[in-house]
Amino acid sequence: METTDQSVTNEYYIGSDIGGTFTDVVVLDANGRVVQAKSSSTPPEFDKGLINALSEAAAALGTTLPSMLENTKVFAHGCTVATNVLVSRRGAKVGVITTKGFEETLGIMRGSAFCQGLPVEDWYHKSTNERPFEIVAPKNIIGVTERTDRYGKILAPLAEEEVLEAADQLITTYGCETIAICFLWSHVNQENEEKAASLILERWPKMTVTTSSSTLKILGEYERFSTTVISSYVRPELEHYTTNLARTLKDTGLNKRLLIMQASGGLTPEKKATSRAVSVLHSGPVGGVAAAIQIASLLGETEVITADMGGTSFDVSVVANGRPRYTTRSFHERHVVAAPMVDVASIGAGGGSIARVANGRITVGPESAGANPGPVCYGRGGTEPTVTDANLVLGYINPEFFLGGKMPIQAKPSMDAIDNLIAKPLSISLNEAAYAIHRIANAHMVDLMRFYLIQRGYNPPDFTLFVFGGATGLHACNLAEELGAKQAIVPLAGLATVMSAFGIANSDVLRVASAANAMPFPPEDPETIRSLYLALEKEAVSDLEEDGFTTSQIDIDRMASMRYHLQLTDVEVDFPAGEINANTIDEVTKKFDERYAKLYGPDAGFKEAGRDLMSEFVHARGKTPKGRIDALPLESDDPGYAIKGERECYFGDSDGITKTTPFYDGDKLQPGAHVVGPAVLEMSGTTVVVTPGFSATYDGYRNVHLKKTSGADERNGGATLGGSSGSSQMDSPETGRKGAN
Repeated sequence: METTDQSVTNEYYIGSDIGGTFTDVVVLDANGRVVQAKSSSTPPEFDKGLINALSEAAAALGTTLPSMLENTKVFAHGCTVATNVLVSRRGAKVGVITTKGFEETLGIMRGSAFCQGLPVEDWYHKSTNERPFEIVAPKNIIGVTERTDRYGKILAPLAEEEVLEAADQLITTYGCETIAICFLWSHVNQENEEKAASLILERWPKMTVTTSSSTLKILGEYERFSTTVISSYVRPELEHYTTNLARTLKDTGLNKRLLIMQASGGLTPEKKATSRAVSVLHSGPVGGVAAAIQIASLLGETEVITADMGGTSFDVSVVANGRPRYTTRSFHERHVVAAPMVDVASIGAGGGSIARVANGRITVGPESAGANPGPVCYGRGGTEPTVTDANLVLGYINPEFFLGGKMPIQAKPSMDAIDNLIAKPLSISLNEAAYAIHRIANAHMVDLMRFYLIQRGYNPPDFTLFVFGGATGLHACNLAEELGAKQAIVPLAGLATVMSAFGIANSDVLRVASAANAMPFPPEDPETIRSLYLALEKEAVSDLEEDGFTTSQIDIDRMASMRYHLQLTDVEVDFPAGEINANTIDEVTKKFDERYAKLYGPDAGFKEAGRDLMSEFVHARGKTPKGRIDALPLESDDPGYAIKGERECYFGDSDGITKTTPFYDGDKLQPGAHVVGPAVLEMSGTTVVVTPGFSATYDGYRNVHLKKTSGADERNGGATLGGSSGSSQMDSPETGRKGAN
């Protein structure tokens, strides 16, 4: 390990991601070096776990934590605080002030109230389903006199005394800790909401007040009210957390602002993150998507599906034409959130998913053993076998090298649990039972990916599968084969378990401005649309200029949400920049028709009825400085120098016979290395199983390309990514080993 303090001449770009179990840190420097660190999370004082991980990364760089932070250009952070508050139902006590006569909007919900946010199979049991948990008690919702129409005209002025009386009752009598203001049509004219907020803050200056018009501007009062109330619910704890974290980092040496990852796929300054707290929900998995976009661009891949398998869940997202897919309707603890977010789908399929025998068949998940007690092999009291136990029994996991050797596990308890609870009740062998668990977990994950792609109008064979997370590499070849993907790629080899932190470190600051001015398309006067988008661009750019970005550092994209007249399904399309003329109208119309046909079929759209423009969006990105990622020159394709030994693995052969399988030091393998399956690549953070019929090739960035082999064992296309020169050095904190010297 290098011990010279490099902080004087180097610059650092840090991404951090705090989860419920582990805290991940990735540090890039100006010389192309990448360092990762992982530490146990320390709830409720999460900053302690982060400081531990940062200290480990600084040591790997041969410097001190204060020196590293003093020379940090970008410090970006992702956290699960807002998500955890919602999941654990320990948010602030919210009071709501709304338009008189609409106090029941949140309670009535939509007609799908008993099904929303549930798997499809639960839709058939609507009569026995329960409603989502109650975020706001009915008595804490008070209506006041005011009314604005759909055109933004104020029909009834705000009754200011009623606002103060309602706030006093909510704060003084009911003990509400935060106030959400949700008026009808405030997304068109926010005057009454802003006036109400001003009145409350003038009387109670320390009160947290959130308005629906500042949270998001969309059509649909239930969705807008629900999103605003959830933002209010999680905001106080998020604000407390980010304020303390910023103070801790400043005291330790950081002289740059703290940037927070949003679910929209970009960063925002800490203060703005708390004012739009709902934007931080479920932002962790989005960091992995951001990383996939960057790495895919280096490889020339534009169509990517991401797969992240952790201990309890499996997260999927898609990158189409080099860009993430967004959604404006997601569910969190079954409550609807209408803020624009990267479209991530999840199921309960992880290493801790429990396997059981029910009615003569094996079921896997969604119940998980979690981190405590965890799988049986952890030795923490778990008694039911999990996917991790099955992979251990199959020989895929080295019990002495779990988590890079930091956490040895035991195979014998896993074997006993699977044998007694799965194999014997079904009269099958131990290996057959373990492989059945593995295959069923694969089937759940492939079903989600296939459904996700097809539902959104995409064809699985057109996509490359990017796999990251601690457990996904064990299933990567099977997932790619069953999905029919072009290939599977494990990005940046040993960094696979910290992909979210890597993506966060390389993200830009993002501001999404939206409007919900519904109109026929094309409108009578195209200037209407032009003026609307120019206003949104001005709003977004002004916001980024407040953060210190200049016009030359800002990129702008326009988007539109459209539907056929008299139909209810909106479809998002790109909207061209510049003037709005006949060519622009034709281009947008064609894009919408093609996208709608791809999603729902060529005859599904009611074209004769015309088209409506429902919502308008502007995505403005402030470009942040980033560390370098360079390709290394290719070395020998012979992986023999990294072989660690052999062990028996079972791959489902009908004769029940295991295969003697070599296992390699995956951190030691260099660009150009080519491994033919069956084989196992062991890395400090993950394990990649190369099944029979597949091969693994390291490219110049040390991405592992997994492809079906041909008779001639064709070379992997990624091998062409190496160059004659490069300076990328990937260090492991445990060894300080460089990828190239």
